Amino acid sequence: MICTTIAAETCQEMAKKATEGFSLGTDIVEFRIDTLARKTTSAAISRSLGRFGQKAIVTVRSKEQEGAFLGVEEERLDLISDLSASMKPAYLDIELETAKRHETWFKGLTTSPSWSGKTIVSWHDFTGTPELEVMRRARKEAKGLGDFAKIVTMANTADDNLRLLMLYREDARGLIAFCMGSDGTASRILSLQLGSPVVYASLPGEPVAPGQLSVVTVKTLKTMLTARAEQGS
Repeated sequence: MICTTIAAETCQEMAKKATEGFSLGTDIVEFRIDTLARKTTSAAISRSLGRFGQKAIVTVRSKEQEGAFLGVEEERLDLISDLSASMKPAYLDIELETAKRHETWFKGLTTSPSWSGKTIVSWHDFTGTPELEVMRRARKEAKGLGDFAKIVTMANTADDNLRLLMLYREDARGLIAFCMGSDGTASRILSLQLGSPVVYASLPGEPVAPGQLSVVTVKTLKTMLTARAEQGS
């Protein structure tokens, strides 16, 4: 699936951008709820974005994970819980550290009868791409807790792409892995072929993460790769 990341300060703008993303060919959208203005309520979010729930990933990224949420941790966890029940998104993106630190909360979230979606447990290194063994451990922990493991690092050299992509060769099941940054673009493209169930994109001219390609570019690449694979078969 192509997933277009949506960031905005108001719910109305988020809804407008999501509509644009779908018109450009995205399969799902990721709502970066942490970018909304402070004190935006879960009720207001659900009213504006609830209609996209079954085609959405909801992410409320913490400040310590390079997100924009300005409230305290308890507020963030409560917001995620409220949105899981009211928006009923297809996916929730929860940081590995959050799932481990708040184990009881996370277990309650994933077993709640009010939400039947799936979890993407994410792990980021925003400074570089560590040794493969470090990423292996993160993947194992994330996959043990959620439905999908998302491993994202910063590429400082082209070789960083190869080291991260080795994760797919070992076990591609339920794995979303790519590098950020201008040097990491290759990993985003190659993940299309290596088995990632989700490839993240942006609206044209609005990258939310460094190195993010536009949904138009990703859709074109996906179409080309699909056509080539069909010709080969």
